Amino acid sequence: MKRIYSLLTGAVIVGALAVPAFAQESAPAVTGVVQKGNTTIVFERSKDGLNMDELKAFGKIATDDPALASKIARHPQIVANDSFVGKHPAFQQFLTQYPNAREDIQNNPGNFVTPVNGSSFQHALPGMKDSSN
Repeated sequence: MKRIYSLLTGAVIVGALAVPAFAQESAPAVTGVVQKGNTTIVFERSKDGLNMDELKAFGKIATDDPALASKIARHPQIVANDSFVGKHPAFQQFLTQYPNAREDIQNNPGNFVTPVNGSSFQHALPGMKDSSN
């Protein structure tokens, strides 16, 4: 009887310690807090609505072809130009694999590229939509 009680106690302790670890994994990162009077607003980064595989695939293309990323950063609408896309086979393949990517890049370029001199948008942190458009 004592042995069963000891095993159950051990299982409860292990379970209690595991719950906070799972909660930490899913908790979004806090990017800022604003407090005014008795009101506190917490800004959290979220991946909701973002295709992380699409972003990761584009990140590889941007790393392999920084000139392409720079052109897109200056003029995100250039991704609608088939002549431009045709000059970049890896990017063309990316757009075939992710059909919504053209629209995503044009609407929220800050999710894909970092602004450079001449960019017409502000950088949106990963997980945040760029609302300046």
